[in-house]
Amino acid sequence: MRGAPSKNDTFNNTIVTITDRGFLIAVYLLLLSIKYFRVRARIHILCVNLPAKDKEYLRQFAGVKLFDADPANTMNPCTRKAEAILTAEGNGSEYITLLDGDDVLTGDITPYLSPGVGLSTRIKTPQEDAALFARSYVPGEIPGFVAQSVLDVWKRDVAERETPRITYTVAGGNLTIHRQWLDFVRKWHAQMMKVLPHVDPRCSHDHQSHAYFQTDESVLVSLLAFAHEAPAILPGLFDQDPKTYVAHLGPEPKPWVLLPVSKLRYFTLIANLFEWAKSQGYTVPPLPWTFKRKNRGFVYTSAYLYEVYRGIRRNVSKLMVRGRKMGGRWQRAG
Repeated sequence: MRGAPSKNDTFNNTIVTITDRGFLIAVYLLLLSIKYFRVRARIHILCVNLPAKDKEYLRQFAGVKLFDADPANTMNPCTRKAEAILTAEGNGSEYITLLDGDDVLTGDITPYLSPGVGLSTRIKTPQEDAALFARSYVPGEIPGFVAQSVLDVWKRDVAERETPRITYTVAGGNLTIHRQWLDFVRKWHAQMMKVLPHVDPRCSHDHQSHAYFQTDESVLVSLLAFAHEAPAILPGLFDQDPKTYVAHLGPEPKPWVLLPVSKLRYFTLIANLFEWAKSQGYTVPPLPWTFKRKNRGFVYTSAYLYEVYRGIRRNVSKLMVRGRKMGGRWQRAG
């Protein structure tokens, strides 16, 4: 069976991911791409309140181990990234890669799973950070860095270093860490439990939080900035090869709801993977309409209609902002 490791395979890497019922079809697709492209790694899946019948879809693949997430944690599954990484602590892997559940691989990423001793992830550009912290800057601050008011909160909460050791933020998913830094992963988990509210905001962002609006990612960056013991940040490798990379199908809308225009290039790959799974005798979960080849025309049409809708919303929003500004000027003039 294609994608199944031989009995003599030994792996130095583990790929971990997280799923609940809402992400089952996405994680199943990610798993298909790992197997189809014969990625040489163990696979661990942290299951959050996943029913037994759904687990069977994942168990049928060789080399996959399922772990039940801590039932005491009532927070969003995104806060379980450290918990997922730590499932690989005892299996001997030197490198542990955390992939977002709504990813799909475009080729064999095995060569990129062993990046070096540290934390390998995508380092954000000054333009990204400028947009990320736009609402947090005060007059006089130079955009392109973490806002000072956010740094102040991180420094207080971590309570170790006086000055930050990073310049730019990093992505909190699709990362690889060397096992030497698993204590740092434990610290990441403990810090999330300490500073994040113990409720589920129903998404991976908490827009009510000033310093931790990116939840798990904000906490990770806070530790990279102010913890005494933190791994070296190594450039992420999963987007360096234009043919073989990790494609993120999120964030919104999710691809099983509607495939946006920017993700249409993956429609054929997605359809191919599910057809390959059936040809290999795997049991496939019920597919959403966006993943079925027969719906290609409707998927593409819906994507472009949604793009038009988004454009209209943006323009209306700009007009409303402009109207409020003009109204304020008229009031002051009166």
